[in-house]
Amino acid sequence: MPERSSTRRKTRQQKSPAEEDITSNVNNNNPSDTPSSPNSTAHSTATQQNPPTEEPINEDDICQICHLLLLRPVKTTCNHIFCEPCFSHWADVSINQMTLGLAIDEPMLLPSNEVEARCPMCRTSTVAQIDQHRTAELQSKYPTAYRIRARNAPFGTSDEDGAIIEHMTLYIGNEHRLQRRESASDRNTHEWRFFVRASRTDIIEEVQVFLHPTFRQSSLVLQYPPYSIRRVGWGVFTIHANVVLKAGYSWVSPEAEDTSDGQVRGKLPLEWMLDFGGGGSQGRLRLKVRKEKEGVDWDLEVLSEGVRRGWVRQREGDPDYVPTGEE
Repeated sequence: MPERSSTRRKTRQQKSPAEEDITSNVNNNNPSDTPSSPNSTAHSTATQQNPPTEEPINEDDICQICHLLLLRPVKTTCNHIFCEPCFSHWADVSINQMTLGLAIDEPMLLPSNEVEARCPMCRTSTVAQIDQHRTAELQSKYPTAYRIRARNAPFGTSDEDGAIIEHMTLYIGNEHRLQRRESASDRNTHEWRFFVRASRTDIIEEVQVFLHPTFRQSSLVLQYPPYSIRRVGWGVFTIHANVVLKAGYSWVSPEAEDTSDGQVRGKLPLEWMLDFGGGGSQGRLRLKVRKEKEGVDWDLEVLSEGVRRGWVRQREGDPDYVPTGEE
């Protein structure tokens, strides 16, 4: 049987940090700068006779995008596995920020660590989630090679200012149920529930909802999930909603606006036309969020900013508040 081509090998090689240092030191040592001694000569000879060992990597443990050892592997719904940084970057360049219309009974995929994109292997629309079991397995199987990969590939995606860019999946839509009419003159025959559901509720400050002015309470502020309201009406109209992020975060979107309390690009305006056909409908958006900083100092700064914004909102909602000259 003929030997398999080198392009079909089932293992790849990767040097350890210690081996890289040895190679670097041997190449950089200049005989004119380093005094000659029997020990140094013996060390040089031993290094030449015993080249650095290499850690074999199975082909099944190599990312199909970067062709290196899988780092924080993610598994797609179409059963393909990639590096988390690689698939996140792939999602960035192929992301569709337009609302994707879905049936109301379409299952919602809202884990916070999900990444959605068209699979680079089979080109089907897919969602990838981090495979914790596979990650632990690779760390145990390739302790040296995995440490090199983790050192050279930072977690997450950052912009030119060093801020971390994260993804958020957001659903907006309404459920609908046709009510039984009590009389021919009864026009309130539609019961509906408007909702906004997000994969990262931990960074959402509030969701502001604006209904048709004919409703008794046409403006609402939803501060805790689930972000939804239920009403009864007779006709469809467009609902406007603002998704406001907490301090320290901002939307990466051309539609983002500054909030009234001073959060730069902290508000994302959305619109949804009520759907009274059948059980309703929903839309899915893949969005980006910018995390300004990290660390203890950042946490304290965010806490302080959150308190300040809370005072501003309280003053805005107090009809009897009169600003002083010190403000």
